[in-house]
Amino acid sequence: MNPAASEPKTAVPAWRRALPLLLSFALLALALHALSAEFSEHHLHDLRLAFHRMTSAALAQTLVFGLGSYACLVGFDAIGLRRSGREVPPAQIALTAFLAHTVGQTVGFAALSGGMMRLRGYGRAGLGLIEIGQVVLVSTLGFVFGAWLLIALTLIVEPDAAAQALPISAGIARAIGIILLAGFAALWLLAGKRGRELRWRTHVLWLPDRKTIAGITALSIVELLLASAAFYVLLPPLQSTSYVGFVGMWLLAMCTGLVSTVPGGLGVFEWTLFKLLPDVDAPSLLAAALVFRITYYLIPLLLATLWAALSNVPWPKAATTTFGIVQAPWRGLRPWLPQIIAIAAFAVGALLVIEGTLPMPHHWRNVAPTLLVVETSHLFASLGGVILLLVGQGLQRRSHAAWVLALALCVLLPLPAWLRSGHVSIALSALLVAAALVLARREFYREGALLDEAWSWPWLRNLGLVLIATTWLLFFAYKNVQYQHQLWWQFAIEDNAPRSMRALVLVALTLFAYGLGRLLHGARRPLPPADTTQLDALAPIVAAGTDTQACLVFTGDKVLLRDEAKQGFVMMQRYGGSLIAMGDPVGPLPVARELIWHFREEADRRGLRPVFYRVGDAHWRDYLDLGLTMVKLGEEALVPLHGFSLEGSARAEFRHAWNKGKRAGLQFRVVPAGEVAPLLGQLHEISAQWLHDKSGTEKGFSLGSFDAAYLCRFPLALVEHEGRAIAFANLWQAPNGGELSIDLMRQASDAPKGTMDYLFVELFLWGRDNGYARFSLGMAPLSGLPQHRLAGRWNRFANLVARHGERFYGFGGLRRFKSKFAPEWRPRYLVAPGGMHLAAALLDVTRLISIEPPASSIAPREN
Repeated sequence: MNPAASEPKTAVPAWRRALPLLLSFALLALALHALSAEFSEHHLHDLRLAFHRMTSAALAQTLVFGLGSYACLVGFDAIGLRRSGREVPPAQIALTAFLAHTVGQTVGFAALSGGMMRLRGYGRAGLGLIEIGQVVLVSTLGFVFGAWLLIALTLIVEPDAAAQALPISAGIARAIGIILLAGFAALWLLAGKRGRELRWRTHVLWLPDRKTIAGITALSIVELLLASAAFYVLLPPLQSTSYVGFVGMWLLAMCTGLVSTVPGGLGVFEWTLFKLLPDVDAPSLLAAALVFRITYYLIPLLLATLWAALSNVPWPKAATTTFGIVQAPWRGLRPWLPQIIAIAAFAVGALLVIEGTLPMPHHWRNVAPTLLVVETSHLFASLGGVILLLVGQGLQRRSHAAWVLALALCVLLPLPAWLRSGHVSIALSALLVAAALVLARREFYREGALLDEAWSWPWLRNLGLVLIATTWLLFFAYKNVQYQHQLWWQFAIEDNAPRSMRALVLVALTLFAYGLGRLLHGARRPLPPADTTQLDALAPIVAAGTDTQACLVFTGDKVLLRDEAKQGFVMMQRYGGSLIAMGDPVGPLPVARELIWHFREEADRRGLRPVFYRVGDAHWRDYLDLGLTMVKLGEEALVPLHGFSLEGSARAEFRHAWNKGKRAGLQFRVVPAGEVAPLLGQLHEISAQWLHDKSGTEKGFSLGSFDAAYLCRFPLALVEHEGRAIAFANLWQAPNGGELSIDLMRQASDAPKGTMDYLFVELFLWGRDNGYARFSLGMAPLSGLPQHRLAGRWNRFANLVARHGERFYGFGGLRRFKSKFAPEWRPRYLVAPGGMHLAAALLDVTRLISIEPPASSIAPREN
């Protein structure tokens, strides 16, 4: 049975992927520029005073309100799961939902990032994609309905507050609120008792039933009131509006930040509040916003990191009853542990870089160590911060090298971070991340250099946002310092501006050096291939195989992956970001299935995408079980040999080629493998002429090259003319499968016309006489693909390449040449991750094949 090959997604152009990133940068830059205008009459000292005016009671209240808001967010998941009818332990709901909302609130794109966390946490409880998607939808609709109703109520109850902040009158504000309230009531009635689907063109929106809408809306109102209260208690008393009016303005600022696509609405949220609350002095408002971000975003993230790390601790049996309820749900979320720690490490790195631009606190100047210690600590802390920003993505991808570097930094950085400013909170945060790294050390197992890691667009965006915010903060903090060239060389405890400028330049130079290193690093080097001893051990396995393609293992350019019993193998090689297996695993069926998963694990360990090149359809279920995509590469021509003869009109062309060769004096013989070595001199001449005439070079991986050790492993089909060799081909044999094939096929430049046709006919006859069932002519690339207008995207693209690329590679001509032998066609596939990974896999395979092998040797190597 042939698989229905999955079609890859259309490749997204680079400019479209970069557009949201550039938009985020532009919006943040505009928001920060607007903030600078608001602070034109204020200084950093005013911001410090605003921090000092905050009471301990206010800080405690904002933390309690924030955690209460997260508790309500957990309730959304509980409602969604109740609708699915699945029983999930309350502890698992609490932990999964807390993690999902923490990451979603911090990273942004809460439906996507939080949904991925839920996929792991609830997937272990037996929930499917549709049921988990319903949970995500309930959470999203809860926020929408709650914000909708709250804004409507605040406009009705406090229209004067809206009139002062917006260019509308109080009457219009109340009318808008009434319209919004009526719209929500109409939606509630429209939902009905069983819910409803709303369709607009191709878009479908599912609405839950009225009871569920009422429940999630009420819960959302409580959650939003708690979250807004966490901000409200940090502000000085408001003169122009009450708490009810403030809730509407806070919601409007939150929605503006969400629409901006900037993570956490950084800068956009603050600027909107400045416009909506003009009676609040700017330093107090910005101080409240910063504290709110720490208590509402950073502290829950650190708690989630600690909680995740503690789940990896092997608690004693006595503690199992206490911690088992908490630890068990985390087993399902364990795969996301590196992502949580990566975000926490990035946050610590961002704090270190940003703090490097701030002046030293006044109280620390009197007790600070010597100038040399302060300057060195300042630079080292900023350098360590930017390195944490860079290695965060490696942590996300479970890189062991990133883990070692991040752990070393989180252990070493607390001291310089404290010495340069006296702040204990950042030092403790770094130590917390270090503890999480130690406890989760088993999760970071992938090999590879940090320069091998490909950048992801979201991580690049977040890095850029941190740098933009840091640069703005530097100019804001020292806007009254007149720039002079001498600033760079001023060293004193009170010289904060020069010290911050040097730190920012060090950060920029580090980023430049890292980017330059990545550009010069190039592709990953191939893995060291198997040696002669290892290849010799494979001879019995290859001889017992059913596919002649297994003989490619003897080209000597591949790495071997063996099963524990040494009954099979995968031949593979690395190129770029791919670990590429040549063909299906070789060995008995159960062994081959085991090796497929073993290969997948090996690719995961190395942080590479798994790619199977030119596989058949025997294991298509296993490949799809791996979550990979299958696309058709072409079809392999197989000539049936049972009853093959030159008799009859259908074989007239073969008979003519064979007779023509005989009349020209051509002679055919098969040279045993042990007698090939003395002929290598003549064969090398033929091969060199053939390459010269074709203006080509040797290829590798999926093709053999002229190598003495390789050729001496196989029998050789030889065509001679007047006692001189003029053409040859090495014979691949798979007796168990009854299959015969050739790989390296060359002829001399002065060989009579039709020599190769004569060689093929003789090979067919020789194979028939020696009991072979079929002869493989190899694959015709991009052939046998469906031509229908409704065919998949890959098939349409491949057909386009085959039509317009004929002058560069004879796709159609090769198919026609093989068709004249009346073959049967066997499909061959490429198996790889879908989407953009598929295009990258194809490119890596093409480049790997095009690598020219080392210069060929005429003398065989010693076995």
